Amino acid sequence: MNRGFRDRDFLETNDGMIFCVIGNIHPKDRVIAYLKYIINNSASNSIWSRHGLIYQRMIPLYSAMEVKKASQYLRDNYPEYIVYDKYKNIEFTEVPINKIKVHYKPEERLREIINEGPKDILEELIVHLTSKLSNEAKIPIDNFGVTGSVLLKMHNPKFSDMDIVIYGSPNARAIKDALLRLYEERNSGFSRPSGDILNKWVNEITAAHPFTVDEARVLFTKYKWNKAVYRGRPFSIHPIKVEDEITESWEQKIHKPLCLATLKARVIDSRDSFFMPAVYQVSDVNILNGCKYQNEIRQVVSYESLYTDIAQDGDEILVYGKMEEVHDLKTNEIYSQIVVGTYEAQGKDFIKPLKIINK
Repeated sequence: MNRGFRDRDFLETNDGMIFCVIGNIHPKDRVIAYLKYIINNSASNSIWSRHGLIYQRMIPLYSAMEVKKASQYLRDNYPEYIVYDKYKNIEFTEVPINKIKVHYKPEERLREIINEGPKDILEELIVHLTSKLSNEAKIPIDNFGVTGSVLLKMHNPKFSDMDIVIYGSPNARAIKDALLRLYEERNSGFSRPSGDILNKWVNEITAAHPFTVDEARVLFTKYKWNKAVYRGRPFSIHPIKVEDEITESWEQKIHKPLCLATLKARVIDSRDSFFMPAVYQVSDVNILNGCKYQNEIRQVVSYESLYTDIAQDGDEILVYGKMEEVHDLKTNEIYSQIVVGTYEAQGKDFIKPLKIINK
């Protein structure tokens, strides 16, 4: 199948703005993405630059509320990028395909670094990291990519992290298994976060999400397998589906917002929690606060990457988010779901496995 617009791709528009793609399913003629960088040559303290231009980062740390702030810039200056979507019944930042100047693909950038040779210490570390994971998980290197500032060639070798993508569901699971082994091996170069790095991440998460310091520490040191440290440098792994794994279209489902709700539930299928959006199929749902009436609540969906693959089959979770009614036009099924990472929750929504809360 032809390669489409995938999660963690980047788009540069004719207007000089740079967007990060969200998910693999998009409306016709548009791409769901959030504004990441704008040209601002007066931003003298910026560490992001290329081709003689200085860029301002619009979202310092990804969250729904930060995306909303960036959306306001577009609303004020480029309103054609803000669309009320009749299928999701909310406003989205959507990049018209006819405004895309460059489509940056993570796998192509990694191939370039490997074939041409790394240009700095960070690129060299990325080659070592991906080669090690490729060997340990027995996955061809073509299934890897590099995103973030390295993809755009505007990284700072001293400060930038390594944001790695892995394509395909089976490969994602193989990488998880390999990393969990490597974290336990001495001298592997891989480790869970500790010290200043852990403190920085804990502070960032507790500032943007309703987590206590203790909960955040447990999350990063025990359960968040895809955000860790390699040879002293932070890295993250982002599993992404490929085209033949996508089974629905953007226009297939109509979403109706119901209310904000809190519930407890048991995860019965976490296979799609690796990806964006992360989806947990649930049962034994107990609504603690929220709507008086709704259809069967089948799943919890997160647009916050913090909540990818933090609960496994059988885990009990506590969730606060936006309840929606979903009408699947293909199957004519109607059910409910609760969504985390929406503007309506104002950054207060969450998914917390009880195993983290009870530690």
